[in-house]
Amino acid sequence: MSLWGFTLGLIFMAQSLAYGADANQGEEMYMQYCSSCHGQDGRGSGSVTTFLKVKVHDLTLLKKNNKGIYPEDEVIVAIDGRRKIRSHGDPKMPVWGATFGREVKDPKSGEVTVGLKEKAIAEYVATLQR
Repeated sequence: MSLWGFTLGLIFMAQSLAYGADANQGEEMYMQYCSSCHGQDGRGSGSVTTFLKVKVHDLTLLKKNNKGIYPEDEVIVAIDGRRKIRSHGDPKMPVWGATFGREVKDPKSGEVTVGLKEKAIAEYVATLQR
């Protein structure tokens, strides 16, 4: 019985470490791909904003501007950028889905890997909400 408990403990510990790594990965990818425009704090004051012709969104207000619900699916679609949403007009930010897809080494897992990256970034953006 104690061996079974020990094994379950290891499994749960591994899962929690994996989730911790994913959260950290989301922050790292946000800093790499998003912070130059949206800023490290997500408020739209990145280092390149003075050179852009469009106003960069304040990502910390997404939940507030959506009746208190963080719109994770919409954030993922915006990060991906490959699926044009008619109501949103032309994409104004890079098409990260295509970029992430080119970075994938194994074409069999391409879309899954792209989706996981987008989800990790979206989950990190959720932590920036005020």
